[in-house]
Amino acid sequence: MEEEAFVEDLPRMFPQDYWLEKSEKGVFPEEFWQECGRRRLPGFLIPEEYGGLGGKLEELVNVVVFLASHGFGTALYPVLSNNMSALVLLNAGPQRLRDEILPRLASGEYMMGLAITERESGSDVLSISTSATKSGEGYRVNGEKMFVNNIGRATHMLLAARTTPAEKVVKRSDGITLFVLGLRLEGLSFNVLEKMGTNYFKTGVMKLADVFIDGDMVVGMVDKGWKALTFALNPDRIVYAAIGAGSALYAVKTAAAYATDRKVFGKPIGSYQGIQLPLAANYAEAEAARLLCVEAAQAFDRGERSDVLACAAKYFASETAFKALGHAMQVLGGYGYLKARHVERVFRDVMLLKSGPITQELALAYVAERGLSLPRSY
Repeated sequence: MEEEAFVEDLPRMFPQDYWLEKSEKGVFPEEFWQECGRRRLPGFLIPEEYGGLGGKLEELVNVVVFLASHGFGTALYPVLSNNMSALVLLNAGPQRLRDEILPRLASGEYMMGLAITERESGSDVLSISTSATKSGEGYRVNGEKMFVNNIGRATHMLLAARTTPAEKVVKRSDGITLFVLGLRLEGLSFNVLEKMGTNYFKTGVMKLADVFIDGDMVVGMVDKGWKALTFALNPDRIVYAAIGAGSALYAVKTAAAYATDRKVFGKPIGSYQGIQLPLAANYAEAEAARLLCVEAAQAFDRGERSDVLACAAKYFASETAFKALGHAMQVLGGYGYLKARHVERVFRDVMLLKSGPITQELALAYVAERGLSLPRSY
């Protein structure tokens, strides 16, 4: 698969003004999603036998970097969410769920997200309190999930709930069960939260009041849902790092084009080293971030350890994006502050990488502990 050639026309089909309009109106990019479904991008990592493309994570990283380098940024979340959910189902889901759900994820008919974190748990996922109590052939679920995405558009969520209270398990990671949650079930309600950016889809709070989930919707083993979920943690961090690397390249490209055309004191501002050298440094860092994403993805594809590389990539690519986008706004001067120039939109969107899918601080703490063998700090 020539991955970039596979999507090279998408920036022309969905230019910057398209994303600005969707962001300003807070409207889901339905046309883009339909085109992605036609190309099976939501099933990039899903095997061909289930209607997907059967691609590798490295190839998906290249696609994400390419699209992000054209300003798509965090608007790619639904595509990535379907692929990460599919990895969990492929690794731990029963065959019946694979047969039923994976083809629909690949085509975009289904959109699946994560319902994991809660108000009080945050990054400490194992402290969730949403409960799932056995009831006949299924479970009654009660609780609340924070930062649930694609409200009003998603069809399913991967839901983590406690089937055994934390005080009754030996290992903190035990007692959590993972479910496929259909979003038309009785007892579900949502509250949309206003955000700084990434307004192509709605984010909010999902409340579960005595929601009944059939026992056939369990992914992996009961009480072992954390193990099922962790299979997708590293690839998730890698693809979000790819958004950061691509967005950094977008910033450099945009600023360089402006600095070439913009003339002050009779010459292009890009001819001044005060503009030129920092842009060159931004480019070097963006390419380094991209290569780190690729290296982490290659390790995952080979079945090798990728956790430290994934956290390193997520941290470095995110920091590189913040730096490059901030510098691009400075190069553009007052124009960088204007919505019509698009840089400020991407800058606001990418700020999301400060806190997800893992915070910058936790990513560094993980690298320190697992990569440098330092004492655990949290």
